[in-house]
Amino acid sequence: MLYKTLSAAVYGIDASIIEVEVDVSGMKTEQDIFTTVGLPDAAVRESRERIRSALRNCGYDIPTTHITVNLAPADIKKEGSGFDLPMALGILGAYGGITPKHLADFVFVGELSLDGGVRGVRGTLPIAVAARSRNIPNLIVPSINAREAAVVSGVKVFPVQSLLEVVHLLNTGNGVVPIQVDAQSLLNQSQHYSVDFKDVRGQHTAKRALEVACGRARRCSPSACRRSCRR
Repeated sequence: MLYKTLSAAVYGIDASIIEVEVDVSGMKTEQDIFTTVGLPDAAVRESRERIRSALRNCGYDIPTTHITVNLAPADIKKEGSGFDLPMALGILGAYGGITPKHLADFVFVGELSLDGGVRGVRGTLPIAVAARSRNIPNLIVPSINAREAAVVSGVKVFPVQSLLEVVHLLNTGNGVVPIQVDAQSLLNQSQHYSVDFKDVRGQHTAKRALEVACGRARRCSPSACRRSCRR
């Protein structure tokens, strides 16, 4: 049985949508075989242990079969633990644990803990941008990363804390609502600091370098920058 979900890989400040294909054998095997292909790094390959434990502790009895996970396109290196959640959902979907037959309207990102919790990952902002550019309307991310991703308009960001929350959302459409963020308010908050250059004693060379860099960015002289841009 084959089931597909969508995730994303982050490269610096950019992200690419990744298709997660999960195929499970219909025959039981004496030994658990879990193969991940598509240029995965060590963190992605280790996900099989986290996924198995998370599914078991969430009440899902996955038989010992041959599971193959392909991360496409296969010529792009996949890094990090954010593929745990879409891979686990692909396994559940292949065994019939998810009602929708297709999940083309969702991008999933998140690391799984052994008890089925969803831990934070890096790069949810560029992932949200990539989802919007591909016209994918929904993004499911760890709750700790939701506000960052919700800054991007045009994408519904669902904050989740566990694998069971995601399964319930997909099967019933209930349980988790998209988060709303006022981007302008966040920007205003980021422009207020509790520290200033006047609090730094010494370090004249470092402060001078920052003033020159600030002056070039704002097209003003270092002396003017020192007066108007102390932060």
